[in-house]
Amino acid sequence: MSSGEADLTPAGPAVAASGGGLARAASLIAVGTIASRVLGLVRDVVIAAMFGATSAKSAFVIAYSLPFFVQRLFLGGTLSIVFIPTITRVLMRGDAGETERVVTTTLNLVIVIGLIMAAAGILAAPVLVPVAAPGYLARNPAVLTQAIGLTRVMFVSMVFLALSAFATGYLNAHRQFTVPALAPTVFNIVIIGGVLALGPRIGVLGIAVSFLAGWLAQFAVQLPAARAVGLRWTPRLDVGHPVVREMGQIAVPAMLGLAVIEINANVDRFFASFLPGPQGADYVAVLDYAFQLIQAPVAIFALSLATALFPTMARHAAGRGHGHDLLRETTSLGLRGVFFTMMPVMTAVFVAGRLIVRVLFQRGMFQTAATETVAAALVAFAVGTVPYAAYFIVTRAYYALHDTRTPVRVGLFMIGLNAAGDVVLMRWMGFAGIALSTALVAAVNVGALVWILRRRLHGLDGGRLVATAGRTAVASAALAAAMLATLRLLGGVAGPEHFAGAVIDLGTALVAGGAVYLAACAALGVHEVSLLRIWGRA
Repeated sequence: MSSGEADLTPAGPAVAASGGGLARAASLIAVGTIASRVLGLVRDVVIAAMFGATSAKSAFVIAYSLPFFVQRLFLGGTLSIVFIPTITRVLMRGDAGETERVVTTTLNLVIVIGLIMAAAGILAAPVLVPVAAPGYLARNPAVLTQAIGLTRVMFVSMVFLALSAFATGYLNAHRQFTVPALAPTVFNIVIIGGVLALGPRIGVLGIAVSFLAGWLAQFAVQLPAARAVGLRWTPRLDVGHPVVREMGQIAVPAMLGLAVIEINANVDRFFASFLPGPQGADYVAVLDYAFQLIQAPVAIFALSLATALFPTMARHAAGRGHGHDLLRETTSLGLRGVFFTMMPVMTAVFVAGRLIVRVLFQRGMFQTAATETVAAALVAFAVGTVPYAAYFIVTRAYYALHDTRTPVRVGLFMIGLNAAGDVVLMRWMGFAGIALSTALVAAVNVGALVWILRRRLHGLDGGRLVATAGRTAVASAALAAAMLATLRLLGGVAGPEHFAGAVIDLGTALVAGGAVYLAACAALGVHEVSLLRIWGRA
C-alpha cells in the first residue's frame, strides 16, 4: 500500500477495504450526480433562454420554494436523515417481519402526510405567497398572482418528491446506490422535454407541470429496484411500533434543523423581493440562478461523497469498541475530500465567474444585464463553497450519532445572523450583499458544528485537516495564476464577446488551471489525490 493510500485509510486493512467500498459507492453516486447535474444545467439553460431572469422566473422560484420548504420539513429531507440510520439498524438485526412493519408504516405515513400537505398547501397558497415575497405587493403584484397558481401545482408535485425520497432512502439503507444516483437524470430529462413542449404554449406554468411529471418519473424509475430488495406495500399503519415512535422522536428536531436551512433561503428571497433590478434581471431569479450554479459542483463532489459515507457512518456510530474512532476517521476523510475538491472550484469561480455565466446562460431571454447580475451573485455565493460542502459531511456525522438537536441549536442562531447580515450587506452591496451574507453565515454555521463535533469525537484529525486546507489553498493559488495567464494569452485570439470565443477561453483556462492544480497538489504532498486513483479503479 502506498503512503497516500495509507493516509486516506488510517485504520488499517479493515478500514482500507471499507474505504475501497466507499470509493466505489461514491464513484457510482458521482457518475449519476454528474449526469444529473449536467442535465440540470441543460434544464436551467433551456429555462433561462425561454424565461431569462425575469419576474416570470421569479414567480416560479417563489412557487417552488414554499412547497419545497414544507416537503423538506415534513417528509423528504427528514426521511433522508431519520429513515436511513433507523432502517439500517433494523436490517442489522435480521428480523424480516420487523423490517416489513417499519418500512410499510413509514411508506404509508409518507402517503398520508403528503396528501394532507398538498391539500393544505393548495388552500393556503393565497396567504403563503405574499408572506414569502412581500416586496412585490407594492412593486409588482402580478408576480404574486402568478406565483399563487404555480404554488398549487408545485404542492401536488411534492407528494411525488417525498415518495422518491423514501425510495432513495430505502435503497441507500440496503447499500444500493446506482439506481437512486441515476434516477435524477430521468427527472431532468422529463423536465427538459416538458419545458420545450409546454413553455411556448402555456408559459411559466409549463415549468411547474414539467417538475411535477419529473418527480413522478423519478419515483417510478426507483420502484423496480426497491421491490427487488424487498419493498412491498400493505395497508399497515403501526404508529405504535417502538422503532416508528423512535423515528418520530428523532424527526421533530430533524424537521427543525431542515427548517433552519430552508428559512435562511427564504429569508434571502424575502429581502430580495424589495430590490428593484435592472430591466431583464429580477433579483429573486438572479439569486436563484447563482445559487443553483454554485451548488452543482457541491452536489457532484460533496453530496455524492456524503451520501456514500452516511450508511457507513451510521454503522460506525452504532458499533461498539472503536466505533467512534472509525466515525472520526470517516468524517475527517470526508472533510479533507471537501477541501481537495471545493477549493479549486471556489477559485475558478472567483477568476472566471462572469465567463461561466456568459457561456452557460446568455442566450434568448437571458441578456447582458442578467449575466452581469448573476455573475456578481455567483462570486459572492462562492465565498461559501467549502462550508456548503462541509455541511453535508458534518451533519451526516451528527445524524449518524442520532444527534439532530445540535445542528438545530446552532442553526437557530444562524437564522437571526443571516437576516441581520442581509439587512446590513444589502445596504452596502445590494443583491450581492444578500448572497455574501448567506456564504459567511454558512461558514460560521459549519465552523461551530465542527468545533462541537471534535469535542464529541475527541478530535477530528485537526492537523491533517489544516495541512490539507493549507496545501490545497496554495495549489488553488497556482490554479488562479494559470487561469489568469491563459485568459490573458487567449484574449487577442478568441474574443469572449462571441459565444465560440467565450467557450474556447473558458474551456482552455479550466483545463490549464485543473492541470496545474493537480500537479501542485502532487508536488505539495496532498494525499487526497490518491482518492482520484481509488475512484478510477472503482
